[in-house]
Amino acid sequence: MNDQSASISTVSYVGGMFAYLVRSVRSRLKITVLAVLVAALIVFAADWMRPVVYAAQAVMRVGRVDGADVAPMSSIVFQMNSVSFKRRAVGGADESVDSGDKGHKLILDSFVVRPATSDMLTLFVGAASEHTATEAIQAAVRVLNADQEKIRAIALSELDTQITLVDSNIASLTRIRESLASPGSIASSAESDPASLMLRRVWLLDLIARNEEKLAAATSERRALAERIGPSKTYPATLVDDVAIRQISPNPFRHAIFAAGIVLLLMLVYAMVRKPISI
Repeated sequence: MNDQSASISTVSYVGGMFAYLVRSVRSRLKITVLAVLVAALIVFAADWMRPVVYAAQAVMRVGRVDGADVAPMSSIVFQMNSVSFKRRAVGGADESVDSGDKGHKLILDSFVVRPATSDMLTLFVGAASEHTATEAIQAAVRVLNADQEKIRAIALSELDTQITLVDSNIASLTRIRESLASPGSIASSAESDPASLMLRRVWLLDLIARNEEKLAAATSERRALAERIGPSKTYPATLVDDVAIRQISPNPFRHAIFAAGIVLLLMLVYAMVRKPISI
């Protein structure tokens, strides 16, 4: 019995509140509709006059040397988000890009780099045109590679030195193999002594086998070094995909609808607070 009374009371309360809201809105219907329309028109006109802004987004794979990052991911993010890096990236953009103060300021203020995965970064930038946004992203990648070139050069120089030594060893072992395989490797004086000739041949075969083992090991080491500087383990920072661009301003319809919704909500609250106007 009590549950039924409580249910009836709740329904009556909600019904009464709804009826009160309807009376309040009905008494102020014209001003509510007018306020919503005026707000929507003002926001639409204001947003329509705003300059066009494009947002560009791209995913960049960080550079590697010998399978390791050229620099720690956190260091790269901090570097690319610094003001000095942004200015150099804007300065290194294509000359055809608009170099106005407002355009540069827009790029500097909107350029953001965030980690995406363990070896990828996401780049965001806003610009006055699609070409400017694309060029700003590409310029940032070029400037980063230029900054990391010294680090890559040192690592690659060490690997090149190792490759040179291994190549020299392979050349020496190859000459030894050719020398051991020549007919004169067994002295003619031993031809009259069969036992000595047999021992010399066994010794020669042992030398050839050892030389082949060293040559195989050196060749394998050379192949491993070549793989370490190959494109799968050593490469500069590059964009994974094309730069994705979308227009973010002006967007008058969306902003006008949003403003109209806010004003409508405020008018409903105002109508609930104020007493209904008697007609």
